[in-house]
Amino acid sequence: MSTEFLEKTYLTTHDLAIGTFSFYEHVVVGQVREGMQICMDNILPLLALSWEAYRNTSVVYISDRKYSYSLDPTMYYEVKKLAPHITGYAWVVYNEINRKIAELEARFVHCPNAIYPTIDNALQWAVNLLQNEGEN
Repeated sequence: MSTEFLEKTYLTTHDLAIGTFSFYEHVVVGQVREGMQICMDNILPLLALSWEAYRNTSVVYISDRKYSYSLDPTMYYEVKKLAPHITGYAWVVYNEINRKIAELEARFVHCPNAIYPTIDNALQWAVNLLQNEGEN
């Protein structure tokens, strides 16, 4: 599922100070660099790119948590105001610690969200979410 979807819908990749973000039609897959401390100041470039690419459409963000980093989860309230086009948020986690962190963060995300062990699972969820949104 993921390889075919990603190949068909790929738009561009942005290598930013905080990580690498691949933009697809209606999906962004982000991988934040090891040890980063995420704050509003350092995600503003990503939000600006997201606004340019998706402001008139829905997008699901998939956080590929391959590396450990920190953030203040209350930041999600501000992100929602600046990026209302984000209609879903998924975490891909590779260990129990990151699962627990994602569960905590999920409490602050006010859109459909889910936690998965693989990119394939997260992409399938994102596609289903987007399809269901289009039916409503």
